[in-house]
Amino acid sequence: MLYMNPKDIPDHIFRGYDLRGVCGVDLNEEILELLGKGYATYLAQRRIKDCVVGMDNRLTSETYKNAFIKGLRSCGINVIDFNLGLAQIMYFAQYLYRTKGGAFITASHNPANYNGMKLAVGFSQTMIFEEIQELKTITKSGDYALSNKEGTYKSVDIFQTYVEDIISRVQVGKKFKIVVDASNTASGLFMPQIFRKVGCEVIEQNCNLDGNFPNGTPDPTEVKIQERLAKRVVEEKADLGFSYDADGDRIGVVDEKGNLIWNDTLVSIFAIDVLDYLPGSKIIFNTLCSKQVAEVIKIHKGIPIIWRTGHSFIKEKVAEERSPFGGELSGHFFFVDNFYGHDDGAFSSLRLLSYLERVSKPLSEVVSELPKYISSPEIKVGCTDDSVKVRIVKNIAKIFKADFPNAQITDDSIIPGDDGVRADFDDGMIIFRYSQNGPYITVKFEAKDEKTFEERRKYVHQLLKRFPEMIWEGSNSVNLDFVK
Repeated sequence: MLYMNPKDIPDHIFRGYDLRGVCGVDLNEEILELLGKGYATYLAQRRIKDCVVGMDNRLTSETYKNAFIKGLRSCGINVIDFNLGLAQIMYFAQYLYRTKGGAFITASHNPANYNGMKLAVGFSQTMIFEEIQELKTITKSGDYALSNKEGTYKSVDIFQTYVEDIISRVQVGKKFKIVVDASNTASGLFMPQIFRKVGCEVIEQNCNLDGNFPNGTPDPTEVKIQERLAKRVVEEKADLGFSYDADGDRIGVVDEKGNLIWNDTLVSIFAIDVLDYLPGSKIIFNTLCSKQVAEVIKIHKGIPIIWRTGHSFIKEKVAEERSPFGGELSGHFFFVDNFYGHDDGAFSSLRLLSYLERVSKPLSEVVSELPKYISSPEIKVGCTDDSVKVRIVKNIAKIFKADFPNAQITDDSIIPGDDGVRADFDDGMIIFRYSQNGPYITVKFEAKDEKTFEERRKYVHQLLKRFPEMIWEGSNSVNLDFVK
């Protein structure tokens, strides 16, 4: 029985392209049930009767999933529960069961005390800001779809069906030796099985499931995760290593020499792979990516399109531009040439293996042939959530433009709705943006030489230090060594 007034649901859990909050503070079973009712109403308004549901392995995920399902069924929505899984299995389940309804309980790469969900609005498509605001209005109104019959419930296991589908789309004949580090998430259960299915030799590291995430926040862009992966790759003399987030739709990669490969470099490699077959195509990438990406796309006869950060926004832009591929620095990759267009960490991993086999080169050699930039990783500096981080980035933008009057500036006057400011120079770039799904500000910078890189590092550090609201310690801060 619900006692909570829907109007009391915290506004800030409704973010730019996901729902996220702190467990026991922003989220509880009652709120999840109300969200289930709200999403059920959203589906019912579109005459959608069925919804696939799954979850990651966070400590609260099963409880939250069950509460959300209760809300769905109370409003007459039929539920197909694939239980513990990956976000991409939700997308696949939509096709398998022919429904636009889909929900996955996860907080992706957020710390263990967070949870949330991704909600589908169509096949391979998840909610963006406007749709999430619509969901908020519905949920907080308390005016839910009425049904004189409770929705049905079915529990299914579709993992093997999913695996058969993705491996039918990628040719991997070489027996690669790889290391998988899953940071104790559900990815550790599923990814090794997929690699072994295509004949790879797999060394597992932190693949045992533990929702406490004892080895740290599962963020494959974090240097310390990539460094421990790299160490194992070198020790095992492996061909490369992969790391994953909690819902498996993002990846991190290190090469056979233990070099950390930032994901914008992977965007470049995947763009080459696609453009080899489809020259002249539009390739979409987000504002956090290196200048290298646009250069590579042009060299290989493609059309670069820079766009707003966020998996839902990039995915939407890929569809709008009829692009065969788009990618993000965070490790979300969207293939449309022979795939569904949603982000799938397993499929992206197999595509990389397939490309390396096709060109008969190790990853280090492929990377060495790309335009060179000295680049920071994706840096996350903690900041009070919501209006404070927005205000700080807007203030940074004013300072930024004054300090670099000759730079090419990309902000919301160039990309509508963008949440940051980027300055491009002939020899690199600097970008600041506020996160849509967590209390932090994201930073990246690069240069062609060490001296300029160090100057930009100092500039970024000094600029951030002007704002006392920045939080320099805590689980939401990542890769801070690059700006200290």
